[in-house]
Amino acid sequence: MNKKGFTLVELLSVIILIGLMGILIVPSVNKSIRDMNEQSYEDQIEMIELAASNWATDNPYSLPAEDGGVTTITLGTLKAGGYVDPDIVNPETDKSFPNDLLIEITRKKKNFKYNVVRDSGTESDVEYNENAPVIVLCGNSIIYNDLGKEYQEPKCEGTSYVGAMAYDSNQNPIPSSLTKTGEVNIDAVGSYKITYISVHNNMTTSVTRTVVVKDIAGPTISVNGQSENQKINVTKGNSYTIPKGSATDLDGTVISNIVPSGTVNTDKAGSYRLVYEAEDKSGNKSKLELVVIVR
Repeated sequence: MNKKGFTLVELLSVIILIGLMGILIVPSVNKSIRDMNEQSYEDQIEMIELAASNWATDNPYSLPAEDGGVTTITLGTLKAGGYVDPDIVNPETDKSFPNDLLIEITRKKKNFKYNVVRDSGTESDVEYNENAPVIVLCGNSIIYNDLGKEYQEPKCEGTSYVGAMAYDSNQNPIPSSLTKTGEVNIDAVGSYKITYISVHNNMTTSVTRTVVVKDIAGPTISVNGQSENQKINVTKGNSYTIPKGSATDLDGTVISNIVPSGTVNTDKAGSYRLVYEAEDKSGNKSKLELVVIVR
């Protein structure tokens, strides 16, 4: 006799088989979609960098003249010049790339390197107006400054502009439209934002630079008030107490009672090496050597 339909056991088996197939297939499909989006994103980044190259060809006066020099432009600049589609979309978010997305142009001898700063830009800054002013940053979008060292705005090569340049939609300089907000505390490690704002024809454009104050120097160690390697003469047979050291970091931190490595035997003539070491909060290390000469 022919069977009609599925038994309950067969039906459950089919359902389980379909579920297992889904478990295996869905992650693979999701990965394929992610891979496609990532590749599309990279393609868009290459397109923006190519557009920056075309912009550089048409605007040689804005480019750095010295090897290693950097000029930073925005996607809004490329949009204003017609180098990219004003509605260029980020495939990973399905939203337009922000106008203040930054592109760094670095001179490498006679050539230039173009690099999109991928984490830059304000997500809400996507509305584009072809008549809005354009801002070009002098130097890098991210600048590293040593702790305690005076911060100086980079100068745009070949011009009197410092920090940034502003242009109208026809590439005419409008320096009077440019203002700056933000401060850098050179005495405190951290990241600081400096925003350049251009207001022209009732339209506003802004670009932000990040200044990172870093502690790259180790603490200053001193022993007996001296911070340089030193020699101490001791008469054989006399007692000698190994001094402790101290250290001061640029951020004002004081490290006290540093005990050195090494020993001194005053009953035996010779040269004995004492090494003082200290490390600051940023992981920078310093070393000072004291040589005790027993004679």
